[in-house]
Order: sequence, then structure tokens, then C-alpha cells
Amino acid sequence: MTRINPRSWLAGITAAVALFVSACGGGVGSGGTGSAAAVGTVDGFGSIFIGGERCDDLGARIEYDTVAGGPEPAQAEVKLGMRVEADLDGASAACKIVVARIAPEVVGVVSATSPLTVAGAQVQVNTDPLVGPVTVFDGYDSAADITLGDRVEVHGKAVAVAGGVAIRATRIERKPATDTWVRVAGVISNLNPTAQTFALGGLTVSYGIGTTIFPGNVALANGQTVAMWSLAPVTGNTATARFIRVLRRNFPHQAAVRIEGPISGCNGANPCTAPVIDGVQVQITAATTFTFGSPSDVVDGGTMHVRGTFDAATGTLVASAVAVRRFDPDVGLVTLLGTVTEFSSAAGETHFRVRGVPVTTNGSTNFGCAVEDGKLVAVAGRIVGASVLATRIDCPALAAGTVVDVYAQITDLDTTARTFRLGGVGPLLSLATLHYGDVTAFHGFGSNPLANGQYVALRAVYRGPGDGFLVTRIVLDDTPPTAPGGGVVFRTIGIARQIVPGTSLRVGTIPMTIDAGTVIDPGVAPGVVARAWFYRDVPNARWIALLVKPAPLL
Repeated sequence: MTRINPRSWLAGITAAVALFVSACGGGVGSGGTGSAAAVGTVDGFGSIFIGGERCDDLGARIEYDTVAGGPEPAQAEVKLGMRVEADLDGASAACKIVVARIAPEVVGVVSATSPLTVAGAQVQVNTDPLVGPVTVFDGYDSAADITLGDRVEVHGKAVAVAGGVAIRATRIERKPATDTWVRVAGVISNLNPTAQTFALGGLTVSYGIGTTIFPGNVALANGQTVAMWSLAPVTGNTATARFIRVLRRNFPHQAAVRIEGPISGCNGANPCTAPVIDGVQVQITAATTFTFGSPSDVVDGGTMHVRGTFDAATGTLVASAVAVRRFDPDVGLVTLLGTVTEFSSAAGETHFRVRGVPVTTNGSTNFGCAVEDGKLVAVAGRIVGASVLATRIDCPALAAGTVVDVYAQITDLDTTARTFRLGGVGPLLSLATLHYGDVTAFHGFGSNPLANGQYVALRAVYRGPGDGFLVTRIVLDDTPPTAPGGGVVFRTIGIARQIVPGTSLRVGTIPMTIDAGTVIDPGVAPGVVARAWFYRDVPNARWIALLVKPAPLL
């Protein structure tokens, strides 16, 4: 079970991306007849870390865990703290993702803040890394910012609390109030086939002739784990299901499975040899290796990572290796590898992103190199509210397989060779050739997507010396506005909030003043992902917004 050692984390994260990406791009195939899967919480990037284990996501397809006709958005982006379910390349000894499905536990409106309740589900915020992944906030600084009527997406898993269960949240993200659909996952109780109702935690779900149940040949029963979608908001703590999917954790026989999450099912047994994690029955045997902790440390409410082989005959995951979270010396460590974007710093405030994750620094941050836009960095830190507070930053050498994010201007476009270069970037990309093709996703463009002079936001993979970078995603950006007096213009992207018309707002982690020359797009509202350009008003030490508009993706 791979964990990053805090004394050698940079060597580990650099090795994690030293993977060759073939010149043809393509996708990641199964590579063989074997089956493999990983289920857990995203706790780092440089590839994707799931439950502390690095999983190669190069060429992987990212989508939502949904049903045919489900209401999830078409664009899917893996973010820190999300729960994901990944199909892996069974022919690879490493954790190599073929498909990653984003699996929120609840999406809906906040109906109470004490205790925090969303769509009838009680939500528990976690600040203790020994217990489980610390809750990541997006669109909030902390739980104190959440208010009645907010629409949020919550990731996590259910744990026992007094009087029932609560979702121990790994991520809480504010969403626009314009959507009204609801998603709730949980275990069915109080099923009444006559009335066609059941309970998911504190939510009463009604179903009937207008409900589509997946799989179609499965009858609902108490104890089943399901996901329910309603196309209308919760009313009086009751939701009408449009879709219900029974979540059966029956992996193929002898599939190699990695799973991380809260422990249940021990019921006081010690040692606990048959715990349940995320609905999967685990079997701990005398042959099971404990990387961290021991059998006596497996207790309900704790968190652990299991690697093993699924026995379809018994429906159990036979554990080959187990790590009990609270005994991991690197518990709570977040690792990020990528290029710095959206860098802004003044008056002791430093903000930037790596692989889309907000990062902040303070006086305790150990800098192994200078940080600036476009610099390739490796970051180790811990979650504090809406960002990762860096404890150490280093600048590794560029290696094949490294993923970079950049905002720049297209130059030297060759539509025949399907290549271009970038202007206005740092030394890492100033002379690089970027290739685009069938694997490239375009957002915001017309029928003729690229032209010299366009400003773009892109994500690309370095394929090695002589092969340049393969662009996997490219978003049409605006021409940056000009600051009064020709000052430096910063940019950021994040969830808009704390909007006081004509006065101020926040975008992501950046507080901005609205001035006479500020342009705010009418589509910018609380919960909307926004793109902002801003500058520093030196005499007053303020960040002043120049242009703020909705953004297609983070």
C-alpha cells in the first residue's frame, strides 16, 4: 500500500509522474482480461491519489456516477475531497485508471445548519485527520459560512451517530441555486411496498409508476444501498424519486480491489475480522498484512484502506493489505504536482492553484524554490478550509507524464500539423510545441476552434523530449483587461460568493472590491463558477475586480 513518506515525499511524487505517454495519445485500454477497481477519497494530484495511493489517470475517462437520463452535468472534473469509483487496468500491477466516476453522497438544499442537514441527510464536518479525510470546502471558508437555502454537493460516507447516521463529509461544494434536482445515496430502511415509500437517513422517498429503477429486475428491500435522484426539490422532508439505482458492490471474481472509507459492521468485535467499508464486506485473515495499525485497531467509525481480491462466491473482499488511517505517520498529507496557475501575492497574502487546487502559504512554509506563474512545483500540505496550506514546496525536473495547466495566448498555429506554441508564458512552455487532436476536448469555441492571438486555458501532458506536450483540454479565455495605470493584472477562477452589489465579492479564496470600472456579468451569482481578473490597488492594499464572468469549468 503506497503512502508518501514525509521525509522523502518529493522523490515519491516525482517518481509518480515519470510515466511515458505514447505519442499517439489515445486512451487507456484494459490491457488484459483481469479486472480491478479502486473506491475512495481523492487526497492529492500528480495523477490522482485515492485514499493515499497514487493512481495513474493519464488517458482516463472522467464521468459522473449516474443513470441513463440522470441530471448530472455533462462536464466532469475530479476535485480534492471527492469520492470516486474507478475501473482500473487489470493488467497493470499499479493503480491505473481506465474510468473514474464521481460519486457524491448528496446534492440538494440545506434545510438546517445545526445539525447541518442537506436533503434530509445529516452532514458531519470533519476537522480531525486521524478520524478520516478532513472536509474540503469550496465556495465557503468553513461550515460557519453555510446558510439555510444554500444548494450544495456533499461527498463522504455514512457513519453512525446518536439516533441514526450522518454523512461524514470529505467535500462540501456550493452549487448554483438555479438547479433543483436532488441526489441522495444511502441504505434503505422502513420500506413500505404498499405505500411505495422508504427512508434514506432522515429523508422519506416516494416512488411509483414514474420511477425508473436500475437494474430493472431488482426489487427494493431494506438494507440495500441505493442512489436516488429526484427532479424536484425536497418538500417537507419528502422526495419523489425519478430514478433509483441499487448499488451492488459485486466486483468480478478475483478482481483486484482497493477501497478506502469509514469502518462499520464490527459491532464491538475485537479483533474485528469482518468489517464493512462503503458497502463492501471485507475479510481479514491471518495472511493479511497491516501496513499501519493492527487487527485490534479496526473499529467502527475509524477509517482504513484495504487492498485485496474479491471473492464473488462469498461476496467478500479478502484483504491482502490493510492500513488503519490513524496510525499512518503521513495522515492528512495532501500531495500536489503540477504547474502554478492564478498566482497572486501582495502584503503577505499568497494564493495560487496546482491542478485546480487552491494553495496558500504562511511563515511556516518551507520553500525549496521560488513560486511564480507557470513554475512546475511539488507541494506537500494539509487541508485548511477551502485550500491546501503548504508545508513544503519544491520544483522538480520536468518528466514524461507531467500534467501542466496554463493560461496563455496561441502563437505559431499550424492547423495541418495540429500544433501551436504559447506566448506570454514562463520558460517551461515558452519554446514548447503543443499538439492537439482527437483526444483534445474543446470548450467555448465555434466551428473553427483555434486561431493565433486567442487567449486560452489549457491542460496538457508532457510526452518527453522531442514529443512536446499533448493538449487534453482547452478552454477559450477572454483577452485580459487592462488595469488603471498599467499595473499587473491577476486572474483567478472559483465559486462566486459573498456578493454585495456595487461593493465587493469573493471568487474562490480572493476577496475583491467592486470599483467604478468593474464589469460584473449578470450571470455571476452565489454558487456560480466564475472567472475573474483583478489588480492590486497599492495605496489601499485592496484587490479590485476588473472583469468577473461565469466560467465553463474549473
